[in-house]
Amino acid sequence: MRTIGDLVGQARELPYGETRTTLLETALRRAEAAGDQGLTFAVRMELTEAYMYGAEHAKAFAVFARCLADYDADPGAFNEWSLNSLLWDFKWIVGGVRRFPEVPLARAEQMLDDMERRYRESGNGLHAVHAARCAHVAHLGDFARGDELYHRWSTTPRDFLSDCEGCDPASKAYYLILRGRDEEAVELAEPVLRGELTCHVQPQSILTTLLPAYVRTGRYAEAAHAHRVAYRAMRGDANEVEEIASHLWFCAVTGNLARGLEILTRERPLLDRAPSPGAAMWFAAAGALLLRLLREQGHARPEDTAEEAALTARARDIAARFDARNGTSEQSRRVEEWLTATPLDEHVPLDPRARYSPPPLPPAPLPPAHTPEELLDLAEEAWQRGRVDEAKAAWARYDAFPPDPSLEARRADGRGLVATVEGDTETALAEWRRAAGLHTDDERRQSSLGRIGLLLCQLGRADEGLPMVESSAGALNTPNAIIRLAHAYLTLGREAEAEEVLTAAPPTGTGLLLLANVRGDAETARRARDALRAEDDREGLARACALHAHLLLTAGVDEAGVREVLAAYDEAVANAPASERAGLHHDRGSLYLQLDSVPEALDDLVEAVAQYVAEGDMEPVRYARLSLAEAYARLGRPAEAEIAAEEALGGFRAAGDDEVCARIEEFIADLQEDD
Repeated sequence: MRTIGDLVGQARELPYGETRTTLLETALRRAEAAGDQGLTFAVRMELTEAYMYGAEHAKAFAVFARCLADYDADPGAFNEWSLNSLLWDFKWIVGGVRRFPEVPLARAEQMLDDMERRYRESGNGLHAVHAARCAHVAHLGDFARGDELYHRWSTTPRDFLSDCEGCDPASKAYYLILRGRDEEAVELAEPVLRGELTCHVQPQSILTTLLPAYVRTGRYAEAAHAHRVAYRAMRGDANEVEEIASHLWFCAVTGNLARGLEILTRERPLLDRAPSPGAAMWFAAAGALLLRLLREQGHARPEDTAEEAALTARARDIAARFDARNGTSEQSRRVEEWLTATPLDEHVPLDPRARYSPPPLPPAPLPPAHTPEELLDLAEEAWQRGRVDEAKAAWARYDAFPPDPSLEARRADGRGLVATVEGDTETALAEWRRAAGLHTDDERRQSSLGRIGLLLCQLGRADEGLPMVESSAGALNTPNAIIRLAHAYLTLGREAEAEEVLTAAPPTGTGLLLLANVRGDAETARRARDALRAEDDREGLARACALHAHLLLTAGVDEAGVREVLAAYDEAVANAPASERAGLHHDRGSLYLQLDSVPEALDDLVEAVAQYVAEGDMEPVRYARLSLAEAYARLGRPAEAEIAAEEALGGFRAAGDDEVCARIEEFIADLQEDD
């Protein structure tokens, strides 16, 4: 049986959501049964966090209250970590109760007073307290008091209880935007976006916060970029319902109604799982705004009228409940601003021809603390399994330790691997040469030399590189070395030799995948899938599935074969890294379209377009939009079909493809005539 520690450790490795929460609830039951007060407290604190980030805020309140009561009953029984955890979570709780109109105002303010008292008694600063009080009075509409608290918040030194260096400026920017101080909000956020953000809700949170400021100050390119990056990071997350509402508002007021409707359709089920009534209120208001503008422009579907009315009523009802609780009209005023918003005079394109330099996305969660050598092991294993972000995170944690000369060769190998992914071949060669010179282990030295040789072949320096790869493969005779040799032969157009070495090698998933590519053989691709699945190489498995689907289609398939192709695409999408899913959605959506499974095609094509745009991949997105327009048209949704077709038309015009442009213009004309 797994121990309580095992359950908590396993939960920490999972994303926030039902599975993580269930593990912690099981751990809590066992801790309570064991009668271990300290362990029970620790698990409850873990569960509070899981509830808060897992969109179950009301449950978090009850668990936190129990922790607080246990601590107050016997403070001496708890250590400093316990107190600090309580003080940190206090921020979440006071922010959470503000979003529940059922919590009386007096109770919410008592909690703020209690938070301040505990911070003072523990000898901590009041930076986080001023932030919480400022947010509270802003919710009430008391901006005179809010401005005073904002000043205190901004002038009080940060401490370890302050929100992170991404979240704290995001909260300040939110207040400034409420006050109409948009330029200050943008100025405050710019250095944050240029820096490194390690919080899992950044940069998407601060980018979402900035949407109104970007729009109102005419920074349309920045607004489009913020929408693309931030929405992609939060879509499908019930805990982000309030933030998703901001993206619906953005699409509505910037003329991107088709995009907004796609988001509303996709995310509408989350409304019933919203973490708080406040979040539900903003989602309902934004959805109602979007549907109103579609109706006013003559593009509403029959079912949209009733949905618009329902969402409008829901938003107003929740706002009225807040105002009754607060004794103000502030929430109704803000909701009405959204419900009655008018679009900009000009359309804000979401896919400008020029790409923007995005701020870095949140890094992969760092692994738990390890020794430097264990971190290198973890990084190398993750890289071998195609989990690039995990490998980078482990290397980053390693770099925080003091340099260890005995491990520098392995770290140089890792830097070379990352450099190849980033297209920096000169750095890769330099790092691997350094590694080869430092390695005392001959196998590792030969691996470094083999990597150098393969890269030289790829750079057109085969006379120098191929002998290195061949020598390395001969010395090591390992699957990785043989695969490098096969890659080198393929780079030089020597397919027969590549096939020969791969056929003779022990079968591995990566080797079989490469062999399937060489042979163009679906059966070998199937074997590669099985092997990579067994090896738990998800990225390799996704590529093998995609190749298998392609080879099956190329050979021609019957009805049973089509099911096999779709199953391969399903497994590919489930395992592919985010950067490779757009193409898979595009391919599967196109196949569904050919099979006349148009609703399924629509789901995939919407995802493909959204991901291509988020990645700034403008070449394939025009084809995906064209297919998306066809899907909308075949589903009897001419408004969305026309918008998708117009966006595709812009892409093909930019590419100078007059023939396709003429066909799209005819398609749009037919839509308008039928409408």
